[in-house]
Amino acid sequence: MHSTLSDDSSPSTSSPRFRSLLLLLFYVSLASVPLSVNWFSHRWHFGLMLVSEPLMVLTVGVLLLGLLGGWVTPPRRSHRLDKLIGLHFGALFVATVFSNDVVVSGKYFATLVLYVTFGYAVPRVLVLQRTEWLRALASLGLGTALLALYVLAVHTRFGISYSLSYIVARPFLEHGHTNLTVLLEPLVLLLNLALLYVPQAQQLRGRILTTALLTVVLMVVAFSYSRASYVSLLAQALLLLAYAGWPAGRRLLLPWAVAGVAILGSWHALNLAYPDTSRLLNNTDLMKELGSLGDFSSANESNAERLNRWLYSLELYQHDPMEGAGPGTFPDSYLEFVRSSPTHPTYYTTLRRMNSHNLYLTWLAETGTLGFLTGLLLLGYLVVRQLRWAFRWRATPVQIGFTVYFLFFLLHSLTQDFWQEPRVIVLFWLAVGLQRYYQRAPRLEPLTNPT
Repeated sequence: MHSTLSDDSSPSTSSPRFRSLLLLLFYVSLASVPLSVNWFSHRWHFGLMLVSEPLMVLTVGVLLLGLLGGWVTPPRRSHRLDKLIGLHFGALFVATVFSNDVVVSGKYFATLVLYVTFGYAVPRVLVLQRTEWLRALASLGLGTALLALYVLAVHTRFGISYSLSYIVARPFLEHGHTNLTVLLEPLVLLLNLALLYVPQAQQLRGRILTTALLTVVLMVVAFSYSRASYVSLLAQALLLLAYAGWPAGRRLLLPWAVAGVAILGSWHALNLAYPDTSRLLNNTDLMKELGSLGDFSSANESNAERLNRWLYSLELYQHDPMEGAGPGTFPDSYLEFVRSSPTHPTYYTTLRRMNSHNLYLTWLAETGTLGFLTGLLLLGYLVVRQLRWAFRWRATPVQIGFTVYFLFFLLHSLTQDFWQEPRVIVLFWLAVGLQRYYQRAPRLEPLTNPT
């Protein structure tokens, strides 16, 4: 047991200078990940996305160079989580080999390996300590805050529109506005935890500042038109109330009420200021969007597409139940299907290349039974490990935060395919590594509810 603890408790010291340079590169790369949007030139598709992925490749390459050169010490032992990750990616590799389009699956598999190596393996090998974890989170938070401010500035300048939300929030994929809101959900969680448990946030000045930050972030989520994120944030709030209890949870009511009034007021003011924008920036009614959550008819394109892609995922799985159609092949496969069957009675088609909107169905359709089971095993292990940690003794804010994060990730995966969302993948694996760090840290103090 002592050797295992020492393996994870102290950073490698083969070359402190090399390690410091690698950490700096890691921080810069993390700050660039949220800013991966096409905001410099829509015509030439030029933006920070051309910077973020090469930076991640460079970081991983430098890490591998350090391992080969002996400047960084590799982990002495593999943990159960490492083996489960290897098992799942082994299943993805098998599905890639037998893919219906090996080139597409090969590229997709390589990108998944890059994101997981960057988000999980780099902190795992470097054995980040508390200060380094804080710097990594600060770098990610800086990029996220800049992105949120940029989105608000653009909406204030041009008015609120569904099309605009897609443009400013597009990272690596088309039609990726949900990527922005899923990246902001952990920030909402941190602000909620601050309002619940941080003594400074209970004072008048801290409460005003935290409420203002929460309002800004929730405003960006509201302006994104991501109905899945609206539901996910509601689930997050309910989970927080369930774990924190009503005496603490009621402290969230006033800040959320203030944020709601500010969002609706801003929405109304912008609609009055910009009643008729250009054809690209058509205004959309917020309340109409909220009211369409349960509408799966052809009148609601987004919901109809979502439901029909779920149905097609099951149909695609039946063709290749063991190895699947191949990682990353669903968008092209679905587009080819709807083009060849434009009058199909079951499917409402819009002729767009998109994912299946469900992580579990994607695994089922693209990687078959093997990929689906190994994926569930991996996510299930993370959740079970988290729940055992959270209920082992009196819960702490850190334990509650991680529990809510992993649970709402699983819930949101029912309506989103996060293995297709690069920024979310990086954030998820960073959270996995941070969870392990806190689990192996000295025992945390129990919750104390400030009076």
